[in-house]
Amino acid sequence: MNPKPTKLLLNVSAVGVALGTAMSLHASEPATEARLRALEHELTLLRTELATEKAAHARAKRATDFVAGEYVAPPVDPIIDPVDSDDVFVTPKQSAVTELKVRGRMHYQFGYSEADDYSDFHTFEWRRVRLGVDGKLLDNWSFHLMANLLPDSSSTNLDSAYIQYNGLDWTTLSFEKLRPRFGAELNTSSSKIKTVERSLLSNTMDPGKITGMSLRGDYGVFDWQVGAYNGEIGDQRSSERTDNGNEGVPEYLLNASVGLDFSEFLGLDTAAIRLDYINNSDDDGISQRFAAPEDAFAASISLQSGAFSLIAEYIQADLHSGGDIQGFHIIPSVMLTDKLEAVLRYERVEGDDDATLRHQSRYARRVVADDPGTPSAGSVRGEEYWALYGGLNYYINKSLKIMFGVEYAELDDIIDDGDSLETITGFGALRLEF
Repeated sequence: MNPKPTKLLLNVSAVGVALGTAMSLHASEPATEARLRALEHELTLLRTELATEKAAHARAKRATDFVAGEYVAPPVDPIIDPVDSDDVFVTPKQSAVTELKVRGRMHYQFGYSEADDYSDFHTFEWRRVRLGVDGKLLDNWSFHLMANLLPDSSSTNLDSAYIQYNGLDWTTLSFEKLRPRFGAELNTSSSKIKTVERSLLSNTMDPGKITGMSLRGDYGVFDWQVGAYNGEIGDQRSSERTDNGNEGVPEYLLNASVGLDFSEFLGLDTAAIRLDYINNSDDDGISQRFAAPEDAFAASISLQSGAFSLIAEYIQADLHSGGDIQGFHIIPSVMLTDKLEAVLRYERVEGDDDATLRHQSRYARRVVADDPGTPSAGSVRGEEYWALYGGLNYYINKSLKIMFGVEYAELDDIIDDGDSLETITGFGALRLEF
């Protein structure tokens, strides 16, 4: 005899007995409220177990749903009524998927920028809207998929993705479309950065999220990562075209990174240093976003003790054009209360040998000259740049925060006239991550 129907009947009887008891207690004068709550809790557990047993019994029957060699449609799994259980389930189509989580972020912000002899610029915008999933497959595989719902074109595009194999003790193998491990600020999630926008130095050196593969691991206080990626962003191919339009030898971006965690040695919450390196053999593939560097180095230190934290970073890049860009930024912050955080950022960047700089694309670069004969701020280039940012962040909870900030920026040694262009930009942002 199959024990499952018997167990189901026993559960039904138990539910009935518990229900009758609870009802009698409601009608009984001596019954105490505590005893009633205990029996109601037991009733809920029994009803949940009953629904689970019904679902398991239905699945078990599917293996024998054949009559005289003909397939008989299996019974539909019973729907668990919300009254029976408070749990919410996301059920993958494939049984091999052992975990599935819905992920996303919604970033809304306001920007205002002004400069002498220029018209003010201000805007509301959805900075980022992304939706995706994370999951685990079998015992040693994991995956991530994130769609960008605010693309540059009219259709949704792929923001990031990976499939990772975690079955090796010494490393994790990842097939991915991600940002290479370069720079402390660049590798901090946009939902976790303490300023509304990243620094000009980081944005100038950003290789973007590109397709490739990587290996990473850790050994004691050390961690490391190496990777190879396409040298192009747009079509996700990595090759140089000949004069006849044929694709030639592939060109790739190579990445290496090593970090040291010495927080335990110093007795701090966080104490880590990191060295990152990028070599890009493609001299035109990422020129639009990555200033066409041939080699780039980043050195950073991250510290945290109680309410205080600090990130300091230096980046230097040799460009395919023959020039170079170098600079640093320092970002101290302190939690004034459990919810309120104050943050500062100072940065300085220099371009040498024909390497030029511009103001931030959000939003100083968008101010328009009052005089038609004066070039717009977006077209003004200089050789030196520095900026000071001050802001407050209010954390409603770990997923939702409000941000305010003001940044004064100065672009010096402007090409052709050697003058300066100063801008003041105000920010307001609402950041949600789930």
